[in-house]
Amino acid sequence: MRKSLLYVFAVICTMGFFTACGDDDDSSSSGNWQDLSKTYEGKSVNLVMGEVTIPVDGKSVVIAASSAEQASVTLNNIIPENKSVAIDAALKEADGTYTFTGESTVGDCVVSVNGTVKGGVASVVYTRKLTSSIVGKWNLKAGAGAVYANIVTGNLPIDGLVPVLTPAISNLIWGKVSAVNVNLPEDGIFDVSWRPIGASEDKGIGEITKMASVQYCVVDGKFMVAVDKNYVTVLTTLLQQAAGDKLEAAGISIDEIMKLLVDLGGYYALPLNMKEDGSEATFYADKDLIVPVLTLIAPILKPMVPENYQQMVDMVLQLLPNAKTLEFGLSFTK
Repeated sequence: MRKSLLYVFAVICTMGFFTACGDDDDSSSSGNWQDLSKTYEGKSVNLVMGEVTIPVDGKSVVIAASSAEQASVTLNNIIPENKSVAIDAALKEADGTYTFTGESTVGDCVVSVNGTVKGGVASVVYTRKLTSSIVGKWNLKAGAGAVYANIVTGNLPIDGLVPVLTPAISNLIWGKVSAVNVNLPEDGIFDVSWRPIGASEDKGIGEITKMASVQYCVVDGKFMVAVDKNYVTVLTTLLQQAAGDKLEAAGISIDEIMKLLVDLGGYYALPLNMKEDGSEATFYADKDLIVPVLTLIAPILKPMVPENYQQMVDMVLQLLPNAKTLEFGLSFTK
């Protein structure tokens, strides 16, 4: 299964590479700094984040040169934190090629650009450096503290089960793994790894998240896992082709899944709440996310539940949409 996922993402990233690489047109020289001021998109722009080539569909770079030494460079639908980021950049020219460098701070993110314009094509290398206190390697809390649950439905028997179920779920997790890590490096590439019981090496999704530049950011106090819209479009198309009939039979709609995501311009993001205090952090979903997710997957989960628990499951599904408080997630230490 993992090899298949890696193969799919490798194909997607390869597509992104060819999409991003436009043909240089040397006939349109940029020897005059006034000629730099335009919108670069499609075949007239190449985008690289660090060392990863980024697909350019739906993205653009606007350069407004004020002199031969200065310009404003605006990144549209490129940075998850903000749909449009303007950067004051220094210009230099050599042999008809202009280079531009600069940086700008967006919230807890420092965005740097280092690019060139030649033959009417802008090649932009950019980085995100996150300065938030959530940057770092987070380890799942040991024992019963791994699972966070704050659930108040108003039904005393159901609410009374929460203190019992929380440690039970924690024990279930630690019965399968000896470590779970969420790595949030300053370059913004999201990663999760875990070590199965008895294994000598970690497993994780780092290879996939790096290839597909799956990033994290904090927007309006929410922790967001952001995926480029181009990759989401390809993946949903592949999913529809490969399992559309099965999804429909199970009552699952891709359109409904997409409604769970937040539109960040060039990205779709899964929003999570977070509580962070020094060396401890909890990432959790609330009612706005939990109820739609359970509604989507209920047709799949219910047949897996023993018959003598079906009535309880139905009761829980009816109570949760009207719950006073519904929060569920995992707690970590740094």
